[in-house]
Amino acid sequence: MKDQLRLLRDCIYNEIPAVVFQGDDSCAPEILEAAAEIYRRHGCSEEFLYDWQLLVDEVKAYQAECPARVKLPRLSPSEAETVRDDMARKGLAR
Repeated sequence: MKDQLRLLRDCIYNEIPAVVFQGDDSCAPEILEAAAEIYRRHGCSEEFLYDWQLLVDEVKAYQAECPARVKLPRLSPSEAETVRDDMARKGLAR
């Protein structure tokens, strides 16, 4: 499986946007499986899809072993405030 930490560091170093799903995110398996299907439809190699499936399986195994840690992700209060401020500036606040 790809070195996830190296990939993230490369993105940060090269200022490439990145998305991180933690293993305790209750939505992660479903999101990763949907991504696998999208990659398949767009013609990713079997090797890539195999490697991706290893990641999906690892997340599922983690969640099965540590069910008490699995949760729906939330923003911290300060993160939520920052997002609300941004939404207000853009006229999107409710």
